[in-house]
Amino acid sequence: MSNSRDNTRPVKSFSATDGIRARPTMYLPEFGQRYAVNSLVQECLCISLDNALKGCATEIRIKIRGDGSIAIWDNGPPLPLIGSDGLPAIQSLLTIMYACRDAKRAVNKDLCRVGVVVVNALSEWLKVDCGIDARHWRQEYQRGAPTGPFAEIGDTTETWEQISFLPDRSLLGETQVDIPAFQQWFTDQQFAISNCRITLDDDVTGERLLLS
Repeated sequence: MSNSRDNTRPVKSFSATDGIRARPTMYLPEFGQRYAVNSLVQECLCISLDNALKGCATEIRIKIRGDGSIAIWDNGPPLPLIGSDGLPAIQSLLTIMYACRDAKRAVNKDLCRVGVVVVNALSEWLKVDCGIDARHWRQEYQRGAPTGPFAEIGDTTETWEQISFLPDRSLLGETQVDIPAFQQWFTDQQFAISNCRITLDDDVTGERLLLS
């Protein structure tokens, strides 16, 4: 009796990054739509909002740069440079599907969807900067893959973290952040945030919005 199934073909598997880039609509429902970049900003903002909602951050800055990149900064405590798996905790969030802190899920289960791994995978480049123990550390990614470990690049007098990224135009096209739509989304969430100043700066127009 012959078996018609071809068992000689290997099973093809994808990394989280490759899987997201191969089928972006599965992970970003707004892919190809006007608000696609807004969704990436919202996912990335989760980390800073988590600090604010727990009372660990008193300021969050969102900046839309002239080259189309977006930076999100807060003065809360950065994620550990060494996590339980031996990798920087932020690297796990950026490269592993559904790697989302339990505290964040408890604060707002609807805010963090798949997570910043989608932002990383759908970006031309992404940089993580943080200030820990008076040292400025940075790790860089290209289309979802780390280009190297965290490196010390200077001194700092504050504790802070920042994620900056450039949406991949080869996948998303020349889309930009829709600021009115983002502002409406933020208002609709009704975040219970106190004692945290949240601003959005648009380098293109010079406009500054106070969100909270």
